[in-house]
Amino acid sequence: MKTLLAALKLLPLVLSVVKAVEEAIPLPGQGQKKLDLVLAVIKSAYDASTDLAKEFSFEKLVALVVPMINQIVALNNALGLFQKSTPEAIAKP
Repeated sequence: MKTLLAALKLLPLVLSVVKAVEEAIPLPGQGQKKLDLVLAVIKSAYDASTDLAKEFSFEKLVALVVPMINQIVALNNALGLFQKSTPEAIAKP
């Protein structure tokens, strides 16, 4: 239950970060670099949050948010909201 609540709390942040990164770097084919940037931003937020650090290690947080990021990116790609040059696998950390 704790993980589900954390995921729901993090969803708006993750959505915002993914959107901001895509708007800042609208280049297709740069999925891994964009994922790295999203995770760096999330790491900064994690480091600033004592509450989150008490609940999860950063590795566990990454395991929680990467599937969320992949789903957000996949949906945006399917809807044509993100540019995509050629089919590529969704980036993995």
